[in-house]
Amino acid sequence: MAQRLQEFLSNPSDPYLKNSAVEPALIDGIPGVKVGNRELIKIDDALAQGLASNRDLLAIEWANHLRMALGKTPFNLAESQRRMYGLVETPRMFKGKASWYGPQFHGRLTATGETYNQHELTAAHPSLPFNTYLKVRNLKNGDSVIVRINDRGPFIPGRNLDLSREAARCINSEKVGVVPFEAVIMESPPRFHQYLVRNEG
Repeated sequence: MAQRLQEFLSNPSDPYLKNSAVEPALIDGIPGVKVGNRELIKIDDALAQGLASNRDLLAIEWANHLRMALGKTPFNLAESQRRMYGLVETPRMFKGKASWYGPQFHGRLTATGETYNQHELTAAHPSLPFNTYLKVRNLKNGDSVIVRINDRGPFIPGRNLDLSREAARCINSEKVGVVPFEAVIMESPPRFHQYLVRNEG
């Protein structure tokens, strides 16, 4: 990995590096970093666990370090996630109160049958379809993160979103516990196009 990074950075004046997009990406379904159409690195589970980090966040961090080394502006978290997953915002949004759930549920099955991992960027919602992506903005500080719905909850009146612990950390709500939020439903372009056609017909 270090050798590949050194090779890419050995000639920062290379026109390809200067003119190509440097961004986090899904490579064969695995978070990684691409420079233009060149694959720089894929971050598998073993690598992420060895570095005690979330795969998506690691890819985003490395992509931003590389961007800064090349004189490019780093992306914020939500923009990095949007690019990585090829998502676009839809007109659908809602507000509410978000809490988070962590250690006591870590390792248990979610409503989808997945094993809950407090270190992944996921969330529980009472009714949204599973695998819906939401861009969640903490209205207290403006911090945003994109999460995937993979569970049901919260089950406490007045709350309508339960974030994973890592997602709460990303928007600085872990210590506060409950924060007001605004969420935008995200979709991939093909599905978003179908949504527009259905609603314009």
